[in-house]
Amino acid sequence: MTTLPDPVNKTPSIVRLEEVLPLLRERFGVVKIGIFGSSARGEERSDSDVDILVELAPDRLTFRNFMALADYLEELYGRKVDLITVGGLDPLIRRDVEGEVVWCEA
Repeated sequence: MTTLPDPVNKTPSIVRLEEVLPLLRERFGVVKIGIFGSSARGEERSDSDVDILVELAPDRLTFRNFMALADYLEELYGRKVDLITVGGLDPLIRRDVEGEVVWCEA
């Protein structure tokens, strides 16, 4: 079983994402966004990627917008980001990811 950080003690990756959430909603049409994997568990290292699950507004769900968001997030974190849409989540890992994701709030 995965132990997630206490919501009061959010990981730096989650805090950083929450800081830019209003911009992500406006610029990219983000409806919901969260972090899973080592970044959500507080186990990230300097060479870790950041695993992010996102739901985009239907009218903003385009390849161009998705790639622009991925590029923005990689620049924000200064490292590789694995960005997955809720609809694109592999059924084989869906349950694990949904049980581990820490959704951002603002």
